[in-house]
Amino acid sequence: MSGRFCRISSCGSIRVPSPPVLLRPPPCVPRNTGMIRVLVVDDSRSFRKALSLILSRDPEMTVVGEAETAEEALSLLPGLEPDVVTLDIEMPGMGGLLLTERIRRGFSARILVVSGLTHMGSRTAVEALLKGAHDILEKPANLDHNPLFRSAVLRKVHELAGMTGTLPVCPDQPREESRVRGREFPSLLVVGGSTGGPEALSALLGKLVDAPIPPVVIVQHMPPAILPHLAERLGQAFRRDVRIAYQGETLLPGKIRIAPGGVHLLLEKREGGRLFLRLAEDPGRGSHVPSIDRTLESVARTVGSGSIAVLLSGLGDDGAQGMLALMKSGGETFAQTPETAAAPSMPAAAIGLNAVRHVLPPASIGMTLAGWFGEKAS
Repeated sequence: MSGRFCRISSCGSIRVPSPPVLLRPPPCVPRNTGMIRVLVVDDSRSFRKALSLILSRDPEMTVVGEAETAEEALSLLPGLEPDVVTLDIEMPGMGGLLLTERIRRGFSARILVVSGLTHMGSRTAVEALLKGAHDILEKPANLDHNPLFRSAVLRKVHELAGMTGTLPVCPDQPREESRVRGREFPSLLVVGGSTGGPEALSALLGKLVDAPIPPVVIVQHMPPAILPHLAERLGQAFRRDVRIAYQGETLLPGKIRIAPGGVHLLLEKREGGRLFLRLAEDPGRGSHVPSIDRTLESVARTVGSGSIAVLLSGLGDDGAQGMLALMKSGGETFAQTPETAAAPSMPAAAIGLNAVRHVLPPASIGMTLAGWFGEKAS
């Protein structure tokens, strides 16, 4: 690619935020090059430049622009049409949360939050994920000699840019089945999600606010540091007891437990039939810890026909084999409609295995479950 820079009029206007900080016009990159187009948004000039350098060294990426503020980014988005926006959430002015909402409403760009995960930063990052940011990466204190961050940010940008690819061909099956018949009140509800999962999870739980619910276990791929903030935020929003699961905890109706990071969450039974949680450090197969597959397979062995599993938005295929095991054991399985998922490959993989009985948008899943729970509890 040439180093030529286009005129401002051909690539969108650029507002200079305040002297002496000057933003260069973005490189003129045609839309049909196949390159991944990235817009870097951060109020730290040094971090913007360092991150842009990392991204531009990837032969499949081009940094089409940089922005110091959310307002700056919003003005650049129509002309630049980035595939991915890297976004610092804590910025002056409009800030990253409102920008996240604006991007999700009006643009197709994927949002990678790159922000410091301090206590307050983690809370804000959770809000961004619930508002539709696709993934999150902790901003390092120093980019110098930080190969782990470099490899992580390149991998995540590649993943996010590829999320709009072709879905796997799924066998014919009921796409909008919305009623569950002939079942008693369930013993357990398990929800799995990854990229795009928090937003879908919020839509699902929002329909269960007034419903009687069984014990709920959530396995969400997310940096461990922000999981407690996710639990806190969901508890506040939906008036439920939502906490991080702990070793040996007995599961109770009405309680929602989230798998902690770095361990697998497995279900076992005590004498008398009470369900309890076991946290296992053995990574086993696969790269995700916690693994949705590992949790669901333990539920299939322990609970079987008394269980429900829901698989939400996510990259990859974690959860597909577990959904199949659960369905074979008599459990009820739901998956988010891939067309409504920020990252469709995870639910699509389960659908492709014929492991899903009900395929619905998250809010519709929540309404279906609320109706079922209310009917069986009465």
